[in-house]
Amino acid sequence: MRHTNRSIYYPAKTGVSVNCVENQYLKEVRALTGLRGVAALVVFLDHTRMTLQTRGLPIHVNVLVERLFLMGGRQVDIFFALSGFVLALIYKDWFAGSVTATSYGQFLKRRFARIYPLHAFMLLLVIAMVVAAHLVHAQTMNGLDRFSASSLPAYFTLTQAWGFLGDDPGQWNPASWSVSIEALAYLIFPFYILATAKFGNSRPWILFAVVACCGFLLNATTHWGLTGYAGIARGLSEFTLGCATAGFYGSPVAAWLQGRLGSVVAFAGLILCFALTPDTGFVIALFTAPLLLSLCGDNAVEKLFSNAIVFFLGEISYSIYLDHFLFSTISYRIISLSWMKSGALPLFLGASFIVMFVLLAATFTYYTVERPGRNLLRGRKAAV
Repeated sequence: MRHTNRSIYYPAKTGVSVNCVENQYLKEVRALTGLRGVAALVVFLDHTRMTLQTRGLPIHVNVLVERLFLMGGRQVDIFFALSGFVLALIYKDWFAGSVTATSYGQFLKRRFARIYPLHAFMLLLVIAMVVAAHLVHAQTMNGLDRFSASSLPAYFTLTQAWGFLGDDPGQWNPASWSVSIEALAYLIFPFYILATAKFGNSRPWILFAVVACCGFLLNATTHWGLTGYAGIARGLSEFTLGCATAGFYGSPVAAWLQGRLGSVVAFAGLILCFALTPDTGFVIALFTAPLLLSLCGDNAVEKLFSNAIVFFLGEISYSIYLDHFLFSTISYRIISLSWMKSGALPLFLGASFIVMFVLLAATFTYYTVERPGRNLLRGRKAAV
């Protein structure tokens, strides 16, 4: 496939990539993939901590540590902004002039090949587990009645969080609510690029300011939620903010943010926002925007997020995100919770086992389901 000078792509074996040098082949931005990995890990750790607490195993941390490292909701705000940023860099040239049936179909094929195979696999796996639990009359912490078969069509069509087609906060797989919102963003994205291409390229500040104002207005009148209007407003406002941020790529602003001082300021700004913000909100996405541009450069912050371990977490991040509810539930059946309650060391070792179990399961589904499924739907030979 031929690429224009400013084109970017998302290769099967690498992270987010951008053509940073004109007329040269694309350079991989590993740090953006790493950022996604860190965000997915924090979501998982936050949910694990909350689950252990409901099972009588509280893990007490001070407020600052909680806000910086153990608040998963705001990581989803980062996901939405990051997704919009990456897709705008990759596909803006596709839709800047028109949206044809061919380009629209090809875009949706690529995007749903990215998210659907693992979503469908985990949904089928959860269904199998629920059916098995019914057959053996297994006792579960929250009961089995919450799993409604009537909501399954919405889950399979990724409309469960849209409100008017489904309003399920994610009982079958709680994390999938954001994938549903993401799917809606994909449907709208080409038309957003078409409508904003003029300002996005020549006057990025205007577009960014308009999107930011709309986001703050929506958040001021609506507490960010998971489904319906509250979920859609949250996801689309932050997704489009990421798209607007991509308009600064290659600009003097981006160049400064990619430098030594600018990258530290961008990273410190997001950390400070975390420390001062008690809950999720549009402000998280706003402070994520400069960091996204910083991570496209060559600086200390970029190196922090692009090291081998963090990058690998980014590679398996979608599997971590969609897998962790089911596989952490399985891990609670393997390890003795009463033993974990016997002291600080058993609690640490048990929690470490849960984390490793889920990360190993996510690695397995990445290599056996997510990546082969993506390649298969895109028409490539499925790599295992």
